[in-house]
Amino acid sequence: MIRTALRPPWLALLALLVAVVWAFVQLGTWQIGVSSNEAARERAVEQAARPTEPLGEVTAPHRTFPDDAAGLSVGAEGRYVPEHQFLVPDRLLEGDRGYWVVTPLRTSASGEPALLPVVRGFVTDPSAADRPPESPVRLTGTLAPSESPVEGGPWPPGIRASIDSADLVNDWDEPLFTGFLFLVEEDPALTSAGVDRIPPPVFGESGIVWRNFGYGLQWFVFAAFAVYMYLRFLRDAARGNDTGTARGPDRGPQDGTDPGDGTDPDDGPPGPGAAGIPAARRPLTTTGSRGDHR
Repeated sequence: MIRTALRPPWLALLALLVAVVWAFVQLGTWQIGVSSNEAARERAVEQAARPTEPLGEVTAPHRTFPDDAAGLSVGAEGRYVPEHQFLVPDRLLEGDRGYWVVTPLRTSASGEPALLPVVRGFVTDPSAADRPPESPVRLTGTLAPSESPVEGGPWPPGIRASIDSADLVNDWDEPLFTGFLFLVEEDPALTSAGVDRIPPPVFGESGIVWRNFGYGLQWFVFAAFAVYMYLRFLRDAARGNDTGTARGPDRGPQDGTDPGDGTDPDDGPPGPGAAGIPAARRPLTTTGSRGDHR
């Protein structure tokens, strides 16, 4: 089969097969990606459609972050605390690597003053991170749960590896909300234009759109079928070549004729000899008994 596969026509067919399979795999991967992206867009629309709620009605300082609060839009009033501002490194925004600018908001949303970490934006250069004034401000943002601690360090002053409420409560001698806020709106605008606003992430379980996912699986099936058909045709061609070589010596004389022996109806008229004489032409024999013709 290998010798057959190495012939020019089959090598050309193999090249075509590789191109077809590559195209089918790419189409299948694209469809599966579309199914995931479409599901994310649907979750984003559902998240944006949720009404904005007062922060104090959703959570309170030192309370465990509510299971259904991730991605919820909340509003809060208070004053920024610039002396507690810090940067979170190794974050991405539209392909650029940089820092989150996190400034806590001191708010009495739950009845007592407490700090709420607020991600005000993103910078690629730490020097571009401004410090807002301690004037009254009204915020609207998207809640997010506290991040897990990140190993490493020690970090320079003003740098933290993550927004970890358990770590912050040890450094800030004030009540603290668990979780943090992605800033969406700020009234009045206290953040400078050099700090880029971060689109709130979409929270929730990952999902897929089954229709597009099914299309993706179909392309993979087509690719597998193309490989199967190629191997089947190649095997049949190789068997045909091997069978023709084995039967060559048994085909009779070199002129390709078959004398026939009269036993095969396809052999044509029988050859000469007693066995080949028709019964109607055989001579009558006498046995010598009475009544027989002589």
